[in-house]
Amino acid sequence: MAQTITIIIAAYNAESSIERALRSALDQTCRPNVIVVDDASTDNTARRIGSLLHDEPRGTLLRQNINQGPSAARNRAIEAAKTDWIAIIDADDAMVPDRLERLLAMAEANAWDAIADDQYRISSWAPDAPRRRLWSDSDIGQIELSLARFVRENIMEYAGFGRELGFIKPLIKRDFLSKNDLRYDADMRLGEDYDLYARMLLHGAKFGLVDPCGYLAFDTPGSLSRTHRSEALEKLVRSDQRLLRHTATPQNTKPIIIEHMRHTQKKAAWAKLGEAYHERNPLKAASSFIAPWDVVTDLTSRAVALAGQKLKKPKMM
Repeated sequence: MAQTITIIIAAYNAESSIERALRSALDQTCRPNVIVVDDASTDNTARRIGSLLHDEPRGTLLRQNINQGPSAARNRAIEAAKTDWIAIIDADDAMVPDRLERLLAMAEANAWDAIADDQYRISSWAPDAPRRRLWSDSDIGQIELSLARFVRENIMEYAGFGRELGFIKPLIKRDFLSKNDLRYDADMRLGEDYDLYARMLLHGAKFGLVDPCGYLAFDTPGSLSRTHRSEALEKLVRSDQRLLRHTATPQNTKPIIIEHMRHTQKKAAWAKLGEAYHERNPLKAASSFIAPWDVVTDLTSRAVALAGQKLKKPKMM
């Protein structure tokens, strides 16, 4: 099992958390290789990584000349990896030591091309900090995901706020990515995980989901509720449009993809209208209403409700 896995960490301005993430990767019982890509950090992240990997034969530091986002950073690491499997971990997260060994055993037993465990979400790294499961509050055993189910569980109304399956961090068979010419979409900085996993399933990946094995995801305060730029959301819409156009997409899966796309379009239109308001850009505001009718209806009702709230707000004396 030695060096069967390469762990990939994309890091940007992560000097406060990278040691924890990197040590948890190197401490895995399966003794993986680790590739860290510094995405042109402006703090001491690269220097910190270099110090941690000094005289560590299983560790490699790659540096980007300009910041290109996590997709491009991960793609570079995938190209550099030589092992049978790759695993993704964020630079502010960590894993318990036997996580990957357990996942690999289940993946090989089920002949899966990818496997992910339900994460534990934590708001503090204190030893007694409470843990909350990402997706399911009860045990799920072993599930093999379909494209339809995966997309559905990325719609907040079904999965719950901040509980979308796009957050999972799988162990992936590298050869499957290579044979199907699959990589992260380097143009996406939002939903890039959702996009890759959906395309893997579209290409026939056997993708397992199991109960928590020890991925600890840190919830940055307010991170799940922050407002995304309309451009990033529009790129996620285009991801669904690509799925809908693909000849391999089953007809009975298209309605749930359209539903996911409509939810994203509503978010994008609302974000665009808000940006236009702050930029005092009437043309941009008008363009936010160039959308499918249900998106326009949702945008109009939200704008009217917000205007009503502002009118009711008492003026300061």
